[in-house]
Amino acid sequence: MRIEEEKITLKDGRILSLRSAEEKDAQTMLDYLIKTAEETHFLVRYPEEISPDLEKEKEIINNTLEAEDSVWFTVFDGDKAVGNCAIACHRNQIKLKHRCDFAIAIEQAYCGCGLGTILMTKAIDKARELGFEQLELGVFADNEKGIALYKKMGFKEMGRNLKAFKQKDGTYIDEINMILFLFEISPKFFSK
Repeated sequence: MRIEEEKITLKDGRILSLRSAEEKDAQTMLDYLIKTAEETHFLVRYPEEISPDLEKEKEIINNTLEAEDSVWFTVFDGDKAVGNCAIACHRNQIKLKHRCDFAIAIEQAYCGCGLGTILMTKAIDKARELGFEQLELGVFADNEKGIALYKKMGFKEMGRNLKAFKQKDGTYIDEINMILFLFEISPKFFSK
């Protein structure tokens, strides 16, 4: 699904573009994925697990643009991708189509200035518009800032997968599963 371009202003005054990634953005999307994976352990993939295949990335972008039940909100500083969040139908079976999954990653230089809240608000609004009833995510148990943002946006903890992530050094981190019931929160919350 395509998101039309709009300008967003961060708390620090920076003005960025928010839109769907397009085929022409494939290289900057790959660069962004690698950079965010290098900056934090809170993402599922290590940098070396991200395929540098430009044609494959173009295919992924085009599939997302054509999908009716998933969407990317990508943030650009000029031509450089610096943040992205996505919603996608959890599974396509009738019993599961009311659920959607949420993912977000932002370059560290753009954290702490309201971008996460902007992206999440857009994603929540779009999930409601698409008729999803619940938005779900998994978060590393030691990601305190992420958990605080999700709670601020109305997500509640619904369980924990023990030792869900095994780091290269052999240590484990639990995954906290969180959920937002999309039609139980007053829309006035999101206009702040």
